[in-house]
Amino acid sequence: MLKKMFNISSVHPWSDTRIFFREATSIAENLDYQVTHIAVQNQVSTNIDTPISIHVLPKLPRLERYKNWQRIWQKIQSEKPDVIHLHDPELLLLAWFIKKRMPIAPIIIYDMHENVPQIIASKQAIPSIFRKIMKRPYQIMEKNLMQSCDGVIFAEEHYHENYPNLTCPTVDVYNYPAIRSESQALPKSDVFTFVYIGSISELRGARLMIDLAEKLAAKRDDFRIRIIGTGKEVEIFKAEVELRGVSKWISFEGPKKFDEAFQILQTSHVGLSLLLDNANFRGCKPTKCMEYMAAGIPFIVSDFLMQEDLKRYPCGISAKTSNLDAVVNQALFFIENRQVAKEMGECGFRAFQEAYNWQTEEEKLISFYTNFEDVTL
Repeated sequence: MLKKMFNISSVHPWSDTRIFFREATSIAENLDYQVTHIAVQNQVSTNIDTPISIHVLPKLPRLERYKNWQRIWQKIQSEKPDVIHLHDPELLLLAWFIKKRMPIAPIIIYDMHENVPQIIASKQAIPSIFRKIMKRPYQIMEKNLMQSCDGVIFAEEHYHENYPNLTCPTVDVYNYPAIRSESQALPKSDVFTFVYIGSISELRGARLMIDLAEKLAAKRDDFRIRIIGTGKEVEIFKAEVELRGVSKWISFEGPKKFDEAFQILQTSHVGLSLLLDNANFRGCKPTKCMEYMAAGIPFIVSDFLMQEDLKRYPCGISAKTSNLDAVVNQALFFIENRQVAKEMGECGFRAFQEAYNWQTEEEKLISFYTNFEDVTL
C-alpha cells in the first residue's frame, strides 16, 4: 500500500517550479508515495498529466491566510498522511499544532526557501532599531517551532549556518533547473541580445536594466534587452521605458511557458542576474544563472553572488550593481568579444551538465526521504 505524502504551501502558487515540478514530481516518480499537492490557486490550469493529486487553496490576503491553515488542518485530519512537507515559515505553527494534537503524528519536513531573519534585518522601510528588536524574537520563535520538525531542507547553503543546534536531519537541496541537457542549440538572434528571466522588481534589478539600456544606447545601437517574467511593478517599469524613450532596446515581455522562454534564452547571447545588494540575497545561487548555463549562454551576475562557482567554472562575469558604469562596461565587453561569450557559454553548459542540474539535487532529496522510510512503514 502506498504511503501518503502531503506537499503543502499556503503562500506559493500550486505551479511553483521548485515545490511542484521539481520536488513533488521527483518524490512521486522515485518513491512509493501517493503525493497530494496543496497550494494556492493561480491562473495556470491544474489539468495536466501527473500522478500527483492537486488540491488548490483560494488566494487570500496575508491577514486571512489563517483560513487556509484551517482548510489544510481539516484535510490532514481527514486523510492522515504519513509525511507532510511544508514550504512556508508560517506553517511552522501548523507543524507544532500537528505534533501536539495528533496521537500518531506524521513525519514533518520543513523546506526553508528563504532566510526570514535576514529579510527582517534588511527591510529598509523599518527603522534600524526596530529591525533588531523584531529579528531576535522571531529567531527564537522560529527555532523553537522548528524543533517540531523531523527534518529540514535548506534551499541555500548558507541558510543552515544560522541553525547549528538543530537536532533533526538536514540537507541542502538547491533549486537547480530540471532541463534536458541534450537540448539542441538554436541559432543566435541577429541582434546581440541580453536576457533576464524570473521575478521582476527593483530589488531584482529591473530599474538597473532600464538604466543599462539607456546608457548602453548612448554608446551602441546594436543590442536589445528582453525581460521575461512577472512582478507587481511591471506596469510601472513599462511606463518608465516609454517615458525614457528606450523601448527600442529593452522590453518587458511578461510570463511565458518555460519551453518558449528557454528557446529565447538559447537564441540570446548573454543572461542578466543583476540583483541589488540585500542581506537575503548574499550567498544565494540564482536559479536563473543555472538556466543560462543550461541554455549555453554566459551571464553577468552581481559581484556578491556565485564568486566561488565562477572560479570553478568561468562561465560568467561579475559587476558591482551599485555602479552603473561597471555594469555597462561588462555588457560592452560581451558585445565586443563575441567569441569569448561563446566560449564562456560552452563552459556554462558543461558546468550545468556536471554539477548544476536538478538530477544532482533530486538524488539528495530522495536519499533524505529514505531516512524516514522505516518510520513511516
